[in-house]
Amino acid sequence: MIEKIKKTLKENKFLYKLSRFFYIKIQQLPSRFLWFKLSKNETIKLELGSGSKKGKNGFITVDRFGADINYDLRKGIPLKDNTVNYIYTSHMLEHIPFNELMSFIQECKRVLKKNGVFSVCVPNAGLYLEAYNNKTQFKKQESMHQVAIVNTGSLMDQVNYEAYMNGEHCYMFDKENLVNTLKKGGFEKANLRSFDESLDMKERDYESIYALAQKV
Repeated sequence: MIEKIKKTLKENKFLYKLSRFFYIKIQQLPSRFLWFKLSKNETIKLELGSGSKKGKNGFITVDRFGADINYDLRKGIPLKDNTVNYIYTSHMLEHIPFNELMSFIQECKRVLKKNGVFSVCVPNAGLYLEAYNNKTQFKKQESMHQVAIVNTGSLMDQVNYEAYMNGEHCYMFDKENLVNTLKKGGFEKANLRSFDESLDMKERDYESIYALAQKV
């Protein structure tokens, strides 16, 4: 019966979007209490834009649904200034338009304590551009996000894939501008870092770049 309802909803796009909207809203109802409870902790470690997973190693995950705290981060981070020890985010920043990204980075800096850490991982768009210039294909189609594949028979397809991701991507990074973006967002101290097996996804290491910023 449940599977039949799910099938009906998926076939009717309007009903599916409507039911998903209310499902997410219901998931987010306890967020105010959970943020308040978290604010009482002496040590706070956040993974923002985590997707549907629960935190490990002391981290609290935050995303619209399926996380420890289900919350829309476009509303900001509802914690006081200088209260968070560590913020981590992986493959999230590329989904935020530049002006909003500046506000998000500034918000992360605001809630971090002095010497608090902002550790990030993003896709390296430079790899796709290098492949295009070298007349090679960077990633095989079977390993791509299928709904975002652009297929005109041109090597430019891979650039369009990474740049737009079917409307999901809003900003492209390479090593230099990742660091510069963090600095422009307010972090005076920002540098590239290496892959961290305790945080980063091994399966995405080949296409990722990493940086670490610190509030001084």
